[in-house]
Amino acid sequence: MQSIKYSTARGIIWSFIERFSVQGIQFIFQIILARLLSPSDYGIIAMLAIFMAISQSLIDAGFTNALIRKNDRSDLDISTVFYFNIFISIIIYIILFLSAPAISVFYNSPLLISIIRVYAIVLLINALGAIQKTINTINLDFKSLAKASLVAALISGLIGIYFAVQGFGAWALVYSAIGNSLITTLIMWINSPWRPQLVFSMVSLRQMFAFGSKLMLA
Repeated sequence: MQSIKYSTARGIIWSFIERFSVQGIQFIFQIILARLLSPSDYGIIAMLAIFMAISQSLIDAGFTNALIRKNDRSDLDISTVFYFNIFISIIIYIILFLSAPAISVFYNSPLLISIIRVYAIVLLINALGAIQKTINTINLDFKSLAKASLVAALISGLIGIYFAVQGFGAWALVYSAIGNSLITTLIMWINSPWRPQLVFSMVSLRQMFAFGSKLMLA
């Protein structure tokens, strides 16, 4: 019991550090980028925010939260969710890829076609690292999450500034977002001993869908 209390307290502290340090770093970089980019550059990315947010919710479908909630979770459960997330992320990426021209016409912005097709790669990268994040959360290892987020925020911020200075406009924000997801996922995979097994269970998927689907709808 004492060990659980200690782990929980330490987890809360690291979660606090992650939240404010990462947001502080991102705030500083955003101030710099705001001087280098135009409002229209930010507007292009803002147009895609709703599509990315809904897509991310559909990809997760509440399964990672279902894993955290499940006390008797097995490696079969974890691997099942891992493969399901990747499968759904690929399907949604294809949908966004094919829908890019229609989205571009709707917003009357031809540049959106290429931007959304590249920006949506973030969904694929996030799906690859979702389970590692979930396992760290289950183990109350918020220290690893904080370190990964902090390093990713620093490097992706520098990436954004570099491309903004080079005159890439809205693409600077796209490359920064991809860099953030890629670096976070790489660090998670390097630090995590878990690796997916070649197993998949529809029974396990249905059990977790019963809980996860409600979170997705919410």
